[in-house]
Amino acid sequence: MSIQLALLKSGEEVIADIKEFRDSEDKLVSYLFKDPHCIKINTEQLLIESEDAPKHEVVFYKWMSLSKDTDIVVNKDWIVCITDPLDAIQVSYEGRNDGRNKSSDGRNDFTTFFTSGGDGTDTGVVFNESVDFSQ
Repeated sequence: MSIQLALLKSGEEVIADIKEFRDSEDKLVSYLFKDPHCIKINTEQLLIESEDAPKHEVVFYKWMSLSKDTDIVVNKDWIVCITDPLDAIQVSYEGRNDGRNKSSDGRNDFTTFFTSGGDGTDTGVVFNESVDFSQ
């Protein structure tokens, strides 16, 4: 499995098991995203002077949520870049695929909270499995 984070031209950040499709001349044709999810980051907006690192809320939701497919072919021209995700994000995503992060109503949407040190290192992860999506 190759869990990677892709930035699309649309500005969406998508995490998935990403594979390359190549033609007979080994030219890249497209990508296959297996079980792709978008990631949104929310940062606390409190103005409190503290030496603690700010907490970030990372929300995952199914990309192409109206599709039955879990494997989606993506045109290579839509990819801006592909990187390895932070360890905390990868662990959270893999936990979702194991079925541990489904909310009580069976939805696949979930939220992860983590703090990041000033140097970008992960300092902890807490799962929040009961996400309220009411309007």
